[in-house]
Amino acid sequence: MDHRTLPPGSLDAAIAAMQAAIGTEHVLLDDERMADHGDPFAPPGDWYRPGAVLMPGSVEEVQAILRIATEHGTPVWTSSQGRNKGYGGGAPRVSGSFTMSLRRMNRVLEVDEANCMALVEPGVRFFDLYDHLRAIGSKLWMSVPDLGGGSIIGNALEHGVGYTPIGDHFANHCGMEVVLANGDIVRTGMGGMSNPHNWLVYPHSAGPSWDGIFTQSNFGVVTKMGVALMPPPEVYAPGWFMLDNEEHFGTFLEVLRPLMIDGTISNQPMIINAVCAASAFWGREDWYSGTDAIPDEVIDRIAATPGFGRWVMRFAVQGDAPVVRHNRAKIEAAFATIPGASVMFEEFDGHNLPEFDNPHHRVQAGIPSMALDRMTRWYGGEDGGHIGFSCAMPIAGKDGCAIRDLTAGVLRERNLDYSAAIIVGRRSMIHVALVVFDTRNEEQTRSAYAATKAMLAPAAKLGYGEYRSHVDFMDEVAALYDFNNNAQRRLAERIKDCLDPAGILSPGKQGIWPAAYRN
Repeated sequence: MDHRTLPPGSLDAAIAAMQAAIGTEHVLLDDERMADHGDPFAPPGDWYRPGAVLMPGSVEEVQAILRIATEHGTPVWTSSQGRNKGYGGGAPRVSGSFTMSLRRMNRVLEVDEANCMALVEPGVRFFDLYDHLRAIGSKLWMSVPDLGGGSIIGNALEHGVGYTPIGDHFANHCGMEVVLANGDIVRTGMGGMSNPHNWLVYPHSAGPSWDGIFTQSNFGVVTKMGVALMPPPEVYAPGWFMLDNEEHFGTFLEVLRPLMIDGTISNQPMIINAVCAASAFWGREDWYSGTDAIPDEVIDRIAATPGFGRWVMRFAVQGDAPVVRHNRAKIEAAFATIPGASVMFEEFDGHNLPEFDNPHHRVQAGIPSMALDRMTRWYGGEDGGHIGFSCAMPIAGKDGCAIRDLTAGVLRERNLDYSAAIIVGRRSMIHVALVVFDTRNEEQTRSAYAATKAMLAPAAKLGYGEYRSHVDFMDEVAALYDFNNNAQRRLAERIKDCLDPAGILSPGKQGIWPAAYRN
């Protein structure tokens, strides 16, 4: 852990200025109120923690915060909601620094029904946009991740995903407003015009496209973003694929790939192993009480539960009825070639969805939920925690089996269970090892963090890089992107030094440190 901490008293002069600028009530100083802005699953002792939390309510207040931070040389770590739980929440890389939470900037500014777009602020959660759409009578669908309590903008900037056909959230944004470290405001794409008529429908402009540099970076604070919506489909057909063995897991991925590339499966599926599937319904104690990793024979018992398997995939087909019928038949025929496989579908009127009890049905229809937070309670119940170890790779049998065997082996060596959730896109998949632990058990907590770090280099040796990182591993992950003497990181450092010479904005984010910290 590259754990940097501000000396006591470093913020004192700046705190008074921040209180004058945004109001004393919006500068949080007591530990109880700041607790929701750190790493919710941190091990005991000194850890990444805010020294004060700033909660601006407008772009002007964001500008004031950055001006004061520059004057006083105090770092400010930014988050939209700070709900990125498996990756460190809202905790800053430099302990004791300011964190700036954008939760108060929570307005849905515009909904364009005709073009299926919305313009939102960073504090808008998936629940908030969904409720707003229903309140104005809109029938449009949105895209949501498994847990709907996070920020729409924050999720997109971290390359997060949802499970409708517009589930690649950053790929389906259009237009950003960004406050730079010096307080300057930039609007990307057609927003670069003073009176744009198409800011939310055309993503580019004349010249470079700047949007990408503000994802997973510390180059600016995104204060507005356009997000895609979609019309309701005639038919919504969620499906389940079950595989009763490990031997044909690779075969399954080979069969799946062409169905994704040609769009037969129209959403972003999620593949989960038996342990992950069980954690959505039970605690570990319901199946096994040993302190070692859960044995294969117990996993087989879980897999034998009706509707389960060694591997399960949720997915969906959406569209007009003839298209859905055709694609269902094509999927069923393809999966029938896999030994030990089965598939089932349900169908619903996309314009008149029922009140789903099944949270998987909800999130694949763009309806936010928090029910799947149950997975973190596999160990420790309400005190359960998790870390996401998340590698991107092709949808291919050899790759899926290689990362499965690597992560399962590392976890079992440390007496932790292998729980996998694989998010599948058009040509790639993200293998998320959910490293779950009991936060009350210090030894297990520290073992979980150590196990996650231990996977980094072996995965990179196989060619798999994490697509986002826990705050504790950002330097290590950045170092593994090592082509041409870490050319990506060196480029990021040059941009950082240009846009933020004082080095006050989120130092250390994704391993991008300002010059003062590097030197």
